[in-house]
Amino acid sequence: MTATIEIERNPATNTKCAQRTIIANGNEAVARAIVDIGYDGEGYYPITPSSEAGEVVSKAFAAGETDLAFVVGTSELAAIGICAGMAVAGGRAVDVTSANGLLLKIEELPAIAGLGLPMVLNLSTRDVSAPLNIKNGHTDLYATLGLGWIILMAPNVQAAYDMNIIAIKIAEAVNLPAIVAYDGFHTSHANRRFDVFADREDVRRFVGPPPFCGTLEGKNGRFSFLDVNHPRTFGPYMNDDLINSKVQLDLKFEKAYQLLPGIFDEYAGLTGRRYGFVEQYGDRSARHCLVGLNTIGEAARDAVDRLAAQDRATNLVIPTVLRPWPEQEIVDAIGSAGRIVVAERASQYGANNYLANEIGAALQRRGNAATILQRTCGVGGLTITLDDALAFYELADRWPNFDDTDARRVKWYHGAWPGDPNYNPPQTIQPIAASACQYNGNGDGAASKVDLRVLSNMPTRFDKHAACPGCGIFTNLNLFLRGIDGHVCLLFNTGCGMVVTTGYPLTSFKVPYFHNLFHNACSTATGVVEMIKRFKTRGDLPEDITVIAVTGDGGDDIGMDQLVGCALRDDPFIMLEYDNKGYMNTGGQLCYSGFKGQINSNAHYGSQQRGKTRHHKDIIEILRGATPSYLATASEAHPADMIRKARKAQAVTRGGGFAFVKVISVCPLNWGMTEHGGVETVEAIVNACMHPLLEIERGITRITVDPEKKGKKVGVGEAFKLMGSAYRPLCESKNADLLAEIQAEVDHRWARLKAMAESQVL
Repeated sequence: MTATIEIERNPATNTKCAQRTIIANGNEAVARAIVDIGYDGEGYYPITPSSEAGEVVSKAFAAGETDLAFVVGTSELAAIGICAGMAVAGGRAVDVTSANGLLLKIEELPAIAGLGLPMVLNLSTRDVSAPLNIKNGHTDLYATLGLGWIILMAPNVQAAYDMNIIAIKIAEAVNLPAIVAYDGFHTSHANRRFDVFADREDVRRFVGPPPFCGTLEGKNGRFSFLDVNHPRTFGPYMNDDLINSKVQLDLKFEKAYQLLPGIFDEYAGLTGRRYGFVEQYGDRSARHCLVGLNTIGEAARDAVDRLAAQDRATNLVIPTVLRPWPEQEIVDAIGSAGRIVVAERASQYGANNYLANEIGAALQRRGNAATILQRTCGVGGLTITLDDALAFYELADRWPNFDDTDARRVKWYHGAWPGDPNYNPPQTIQPIAASACQYNGNGDGAASKVDLRVLSNMPTRFDKHAACPGCGIFTNLNLFLRGIDGHVCLLFNTGCGMVVTTGYPLTSFKVPYFHNLFHNACSTATGVVEMIKRFKTRGDLPEDITVIAVTGDGGDDIGMDQLVGCALRDDPFIMLEYDNKGYMNTGGQLCYSGFKGQINSNAHYGSQQRGKTRHHKDIIEILRGATPSYLATASEAHPADMIRKARKAQAVTRGGGFAFVKVISVCPLNWGMTEHGGVETVEAIVNACMHPLLEIERGITRITVDPEKKGKKVGVGEAFKLMGSAYRPLCESKNADLLAEIQAEVDHRWARLKAMAESQVL
């Protein structure tokens, strides 16, 4: 994260409200606006490239700079639900997201709009999977166009700050939620100089007091769920009257359209920074015009200047408001252009593109027959440059006089390449025959003795990968798979294990592999095993196949409901969780399996907070209530125990049951530990009973490695010393009370586990 650098302002440029120039990126600008506004709460879930915006707010909370309720959900849907609860209670709520995170929220978005709950959602735009890509695109943005949210665009870092302040003011004025969209990486991670209010009280005066400041009766027709003296029903069931609620939404947008110019004027008076529905740059009377959102428009400014220096007049239009749709302002900004290139970071497949359609309809209603040329560009993070913008103007100038058939298309792609049709990629991974994987006898799981020397001949199911040095994921995965006979199909949730093994056009896997987004591997595995059963019944599938779904990086937070469903159905596959105690793939944010007091990028130490605030989730005990066939924990420091459990898990699935195995997985990068200390650290965690090794078969519990009986039990502090800087504060004397609390919790869980193991029914 870039440090914020404050720069002395030139007194001559000071406006009505004192401003201060800082250097930071777009995510930090969003976070600064959130803190300046003084929100009541933020629901949060990490997703690249928006994660940092929440992390900075979390750090400010820990330091006591803001007192907002910062709540980390277990999924994107949970995060927006938290915001809905804050808003219906009468609080000011804010959220940040990107791409598939937005899609997971999407069932809540029209509900929040329909209920008239003002809030702000910051969207750091990113292309929607699949294939998985974390870079900029506007497919997520366009998915929101008809959901009833005001949509403001932030083409640069300065606008990311300013539009957040404007957004909450207009949202509360008309009782609608608002989105502020800024481009992922191009803006979210771009360090720029920009101005902020020197005194955040000036921001709060501009925004206005919270709707329920001193009274729950509110203002502007907004009511609180907490007003028990005037109880109201929110979100009722509705039949014929539903159409009338839709009328109200449109009337609110009409009001927003009327109010926004005054809000823009007021903001300009305070800051000297003027925004409008649209920004027009260049010559409005030019024959050719380019329309582009956010960083497309920003990049095209240089092209307008370059062509003007050659006495070639061009026009550039950058819409800054998408909802309410500013039809008249956009038509006026386009001016007299006869050819208009609309460049968009998304394609509406099989139809004209989104923004081009809206502009075409607006022009048609005014009898303007200008030619609209559509180009999809910049998807997957491709940067739009000066040369790209010049090419768009060249397209407008020459069209349709091109030899290239694609260049003559009204709608096509800019920046795509055909590839070499004669290229025949070499096979870099050799598939594994089932006969090469029979070192476990018949795989019935009955044998308790494991000969590691014999199993060393078992071929690995994956090859080279790009994991960080010392990463525990692949040590665990390789060891576990040595206990699995025959054919294997692997499914992965999104996480480090997936990202570092499948960078296109290569793969690490010698066996079939499937990745279906962030938390869907177990449900996808259910579909796979159902088809295996069906095809085997028909006689179409002679091979015996073991299906293993791999998760980690908090995948059993966001995917908790799906995992429980698989356990309840007792679906016949293995779920292997590598528990690395955080969302490590997206920057080390907290997940609920992390230890209390652990430092995460959204759980800091300060005067108001000491790291993660809750004890670690016990996924085994949660799943126990779903009564699956087999539950177990394992450790790379106890290889024979892990392989025996792998064999048993496979036997369970072959018998038609569900098996869940959780392994502890070190993350040297985000734990801040040595790259070479994995086995020693894991052994200490097991000996401290922080990750007890056990198995539960049909509800009956057995401890498989008992450090207490072996005289190896140690305190949790001994493990934390090895686990790195993320846990180091727990070993400091000033946090002795916190360490004692963690020790007491671990001791309680260990005592409960021993009691279960001694029982004949538990």
